[in-house]
Amino acid sequence: MAVFYMPIPLTKRKSAPARVPPAEDVLDVMTRELERSIKGLVVPGSPRPYEMLYALRRVETLSLSAAYGGLWRDRASTRSSIYCDIRVGNYQFDNVMDGGLDDRADERESADWIDAPDDLELRALQIALWKLTQLKFDEALEDYWDHRKALVSEHLRHEVGALTRERPVVHIEPLSDDPFPREAWTQALIELSRRFLEHPEVYDPDLTLAATRIQRWLVTSEGTRVLTEDVYVRVGAEGWILSDDGVYVEGSQDRYFRSVAAVPGRDGIAAIVDAVLADLHELQTAESPGAVIGPALLSGQAASTLFHEALGHRLEGERLVARGEAKTFAHKRGERILPRGLDIVDDPTVTHGDNDEELWGSYRIDDQGVRAQRASLVEDGVLKGFLGSRTPIPGAARSTGHGRHDGVERPMARMGNLIVRCREVAGTPWAHLKQRLLEIAREQGRRHAVVINSIRAGETSTSDYDFQVFKGELADVSMIDVETGVERRIRDVELIGTPLAALQRIVGFGRESGVDQGYCFAESGSVPVSGIAPPILLSELELQQRSTTSYHEPLLPPPFADDGSRGRRQKLRERGRRRRGKDAGKRR
Repeated sequence: MAVFYMPIPLTKRKSAPARVPPAEDVLDVMTRELERSIKGLVVPGSPRPYEMLYALRRVETLSLSAAYGGLWRDRASTRSSIYCDIRVGNYQFDNVMDGGLDDRADERESADWIDAPDDLELRALQIALWKLTQLKFDEALEDYWDHRKALVSEHLRHEVGALTRERPVVHIEPLSDDPFPREAWTQALIELSRRFLEHPEVYDPDLTLAATRIQRWLVTSEGTRVLTEDVYVRVGAEGWILSDDGVYVEGSQDRYFRSVAAVPGRDGIAAIVDAVLADLHELQTAESPGAVIGPALLSGQAASTLFHEALGHRLEGERLVARGEAKTFAHKRGERILPRGLDIVDDPTVTHGDNDEELWGSYRIDDQGVRAQRASLVEDGVLKGFLGSRTPIPGAARSTGHGRHDGVERPMARMGNLIVRCREVAGTPWAHLKQRLLEIAREQGRRHAVVINSIRAGETSTSDYDFQVFKGELADVSMIDVETGVERRIRDVELIGTPLAALQRIVGFGRESGVDQGYCFAESGSVPVSGIAPPILLSELELQQRSTTSYHEPLLPPPFADDGSRGRRQKLRERGRRRRGKDAGKRR
């Protein structure tokens, strides 16, 4: 066994931050190497590249996490990575099949060579591009011949071309070298995390702040030159509480921002902690009703998640041409898929929501070098279009600027800001929707109706192999007794449905829109998205029982709450009831 020894310097020196060359110089190097490659990549008897793209991402991240007055995580990093797309053949037929949905780039040899020098030293960067390009070209030729083989062995009836023709874009933004206010954020999190010492009934609390700055360079053989910078900040708190029947229940709150200036100060973060604590104490005594079916009223935030999972993913253009997709809405253009009065667009150019909330799904140029555009999807309930990347789809010859990816997988059409609007300017007030909810429940002979105030996360399947269903993880849901009108919190249920059935059961929509934000995961990786929607009323919705496991409380209380006595659980229950006081039973 070899043993390696590295001497430790006697004097610890603080390293200076790496000097980064001018952004325009980086673009010039990428352009020169791209031009050299597209001319020189020639293999006799094989197709030549007809289009190439280089992208460079320099990602600065800061991750902070605190609990009980201690800093559990304090990590900062800067990483640079490169992406190369080579298309061999021509605009009608090339190496990409099924819109690239089954590329699995992260499993290929080229995925091991996407690192770029963190200091962006120009010669080292050019060498990294040269190495990745050779591997990508070899893979492109293999894919091209596989595609030609598939023409013989399979009937690729949905193919309508290989790549759309787009106008070159030149878009240059200034880059910032201002550091994140790490010390101020850290001190605020540490101070506020001490609040959990006052709540021994809350387990595994976490107060977090995650900030990311993405600087992106992009050049294409068609003449596109792009330089952009985006900032994403998430502030959140979470914790767990043991319910009366021994189930650990989660409570969490997250806020999303697109600039450092918008991040709240101490009072704003304290409000997030307060909201989580209040939510946990309510969940501790909430009921677990099992499976439920009946009419349901969804807040704007919850409705946004439903539209995202049931509709949005199925309108992504590549899903219309890929062989393994169910193509739920492929033949429904011009047909009614929603009630009259609802419009849906996806508009990445919108930067703020109705309450001036910054939107995570906003961007100017997509990851294929196309300007972001407003895509009209549904007009007055009728399906009008789809989200487009540079993959041609039936009925659309141009991209809508929605080609996005995580920097590794091939870009595909993805949602940015999915916006649902009702044509009636006033909409229906929440109270009136609630009244109509109870009326529908009575007409159906139901004992209860459901109100979903927020959804934590969602998922769906669009493959033709799997079931066409979607699911939502409910964060705040309650049931209303139809006879008495009493509303009570419930837990341990999740929303399930099939897309066509769920959308056809919308019977009303409300006034004030809600916003849902976060990361969306699909074949092209994780991308930031936003959704805006009004409250919606459904005549029927199904909730299924979540898997739950019962646990006993810890044998010992946490050290900061151990007074030497036992019977702690009863004391904590009494303390929690006193804390809730007059607020118990109140709902939004």
